[in-house]
This record gives sequence, C-alpha cells and structure tokens, in this order.
Amino acid sequence: SGENDRTPGDEPQRSGLEAEARVLASERPARTEPALNIPVSLLIMAGICIGLHMLLTEVLSTRYYNAVIVNFSLIPLRIELAVQTFELGALATLVTHSFIHGSWMHLAFNMIWLVAFGAPLAYRLGLLRTVLFWIITAISAAVLHLIIYWGDPVPLIGAAGAGSGFLGAAARFGFRRPQNARTGFTQKLPPPIWALQQRGVLGFLILWIVLNFVTGMGWLGG
Repeated sequence: SGENDRTPGDEPQRSGLEAEARVLASERPARTEPALNIPVSLLIMAGICIGLHMLLTEVLSTRYYNAVIVNFSLIPLRIELAVQTFELGALATLVTHSFIHGSWMHLAFNMIWLVAFGAPLAYRLGLLRTVLFWIITAISAAVLHLIIYWGDPVPLIGAAGAGSGFLGAAARFGFRRPQNARTGFTQKLPPPIWALQQRGVLGFLILWIVLNFVTGMGWLGG
C-alpha cells in the first residue's frame, strides 16, 4: 500500500528538499587549517622550558635560580676541570643548559623562533626523533661554544643552539612551507648545494651568523 499511498505532489516535494539540503551543504564554510600548527613534540619541549622558567622566577627564591645556573648551565671552565678529573656528570650540562633562560624575553624569542622554523620539521620527524634532534643540536652548539670559549667561567644558557639547529634543517628545504603543516616536509631531503641555491637562503644564513656573532661578542648589549 506504500506505493499506492503516494500522492502526485510527493516526488516534487522530496526533490525540492534534497536540492535545498545540497545548497545548505555547499554554503558551509570549508574546513581550514588552524592558525597554529604546533606539533606535540615542540609543545613538550617548549612546555618544559616555560614551566621551568616560571618555577624558577615566579615560585622559588633567587637562591634556587642561582643554584640551577651553577649546576645545570654550560660553564666551559667546569667542563675543562671535568675533563681533567673525569667528572662525567658535568657533561650533562651540554644538554641541560638549553632548557634554562635568563628572562621572559629571552625565553619568548627562543620559543617563537623554534616554533616558526621547527613545526614542519617536527611533524616530519615525529616525537622521539624531534627530542633526539633537540639533544643533538644542543650538544653541537655547546661543543662549538666550548671550542671558542674553552676555560671561560661565564655560564651559557638558552635554547638558541637547538633553535638554530631547527632553522638549519628548515634551510635544507629552502625555507619552503609545506602545503599542510601537519604533514611536515614530506619530500625527499635535498642536497645542501640545492638549498644554498634557493633565493634568500644563503643571505639569510649569513645574516643569522653575523647577528649571532655580534650578539655573542656583546656588541648589542646582550
């Protein structure tokens, strides 16, 4: 009886409703990428830096902050003495220094720089390899600092070394942003000579090196 119960106006009415539904569906805003595409790995690393700095500056007393600087910053003189006395524990500061910052401005600059250049790379690497990449770049920066300032008593802190590592890795892709930041750099890793031939890469790297050299020499009051 279902077929016989239909009235002549049913079909046009149903067609009209279906057409209206298609129009409404087409008017829905297309899904867009979120404004911030920050991988979990970078959120974890940044969270450690921010949480530690907040603990040291807003919760604990200056005495504890100074104790952290003395024990966990990279001090070339301590490393020199550690090599002579085989104090292997001091070698941990090759990494721990990268989580300590001197001010909120110092911390903000390093975290913004890290996220700006590190997000697509971190999506490509995944959590564990991103953490490993942070450790390797922090150690590499520390070793270079030790070569230049061997025996110096001034402590080194900050994630600038790790951030520079992520910047250098982004430069290998010509600073090209992937179409989808959540998929990261999916193309095959290009050779270094290709990256240097991309417009703006070589000039930016030279500017970055000069800026770090000037800052390191204290000519900008940093």
